[in-house]
Amino acid sequence: MSGLSDYLAEAVLNFATGNQGMPALGSRYLALFPTAPTADAGTGGTEVSGGSYARAQIAGSVTAATSFTTSSTSITLSGSVPSWVVAGMNVYDTTNNQQIGTVGAGSSGTTLNLSSTAAHASSGSADALQISAFPASSASSGTEPATSPASVTNTAAAITFAQATANWGTVVAWGIYDASSSGNLLFWDYLGNYKWLPFSCSSASPGVLTTDASGDVPANGSSIVVTQKYGGTLPSTGGSWSGLLTCANASGNTFTAGVNTTGVGGGQFRQITQQSIPTNVTASFSTSTFTLSLA
Repeated sequence: MSGLSDYLAEAVLNFATGNQGMPALGSRYLALFPTAPTADAGTGGTEVSGGSYARAQIAGSVTAATSFTTSSTSITLSGSVPSWVVAGMNVYDTTNNQQIGTVGAGSSGTTLNLSSTAAHASSGSADALQISAFPASSASSGTEPATSPASVTNTAAAITFAQATANWGTVVAWGIYDASSSGNLLFWDYLGNYKWLPFSCSSASPGVLTTDASGDVPANGSSIVVTQKYGGTLPSTGGSWSGLLTCANASGNTFTAGVNTTGVGGGQFRQITQQSIPTNVTASFSTSTFTLSLA
């Protein structure tokens, strides 16, 4: 099921129980999948390859070469400004655990411009700065059962991939890794701003899925995925619940997904968005369109 990978979920549990520290902070890269992972270990998926595809770097570190004050609107780095850094990215001093600001326009060479004056008194000349396409996450809000989960959105920085020089296929999911190739998968999800929703299913050919409300039913022809996690036990079938399924026969709060069932059961489904990326197209997530959330 989409969300934290096994690697990161185990790290969080080990940290929470006082067994191990969290993995070291480092660079982060966004990957695209024509075939989504089929296990929390991140296996079973297919990442785009060829056609000038490369994971888009969305975070990394640099080192300040000079100290700066709240009146500073730029930072001199000990090295050049990385090519992946764009205006709107968040800048955080990990040495002092202090927010600095956001990247401004015109950064080049060893000069990292800020969009406004630095957010605290000073930083040392060798402080490590972490730059990310995402600001600090927001806390959850509300009280159970009506709560909004903790989340983070690329509110000020777009995330852009290299232009495709060949057909990248149809992308259905994304993942965040700690390396530009291979590495550990940290988090993944399907494309599309849709929630996981519960359903019950009859024994029929095809099985009829029933949701809580008619507003939950996807449109005929739309793609969905199904899981049993936290949602009961999927009914036995003469086919398979895996992969992309197609909604059909939508009526009221029921629909079918092309799966013949030989028993009753239930689970969760989610509508997804598919995105074709043909030759000469530059894939990107514009500002405020990429959100990660955790309950």
